[in-house]
Amino acid sequence: DTSVPHDLVFSSLLTAPAAAQTVVTGYVGQSVTLPCMYASWSQGSHSMCWGKGSCPKSKCNDELLHTDGTRVLSRKSAKYQLLGSIRRGDVSLTIFNTNEGDSAVYCCRIEVPGWFNDQTKDLSCMEG
Repeated sequence: DTSVPHDLVFSSLLTAPAAAQTVVTGYVGQSVTLPCMYASWSQGSHSMCWGKGSCPKSKCNDELLHTDGTRVLSRKSAKYQLLGSIRRGDVSLTIFNTNEGDSAVYCCRIEVPGWFNDQTKDLSCMEG
């Protein structure tokens, strides 16, 4: 029956500072939040980006959203929102009105000054 909503399964692998896995399940047509925090990684505000695709060596591929550590500077569309407190390090991405095209890998990159200091989190999203 095609009217039954499909599950979307989001799993994340935190690559630094320690490995941890999170799975988030949502339904097509509803919203889902992909968790990403930096308060436990470092102090202060940091610019960050969300992108579609695995985290590259710098920046974000297919950038969906970018902040300066206090507010959102750019957003691909209103479909992508940060609903938490950016100043407190909650940069979890909420995707509204999900569809099959949202099944992908997502990158949360916290930009930390210095060579190779950025903290990255890859989140795999697949339709269940």
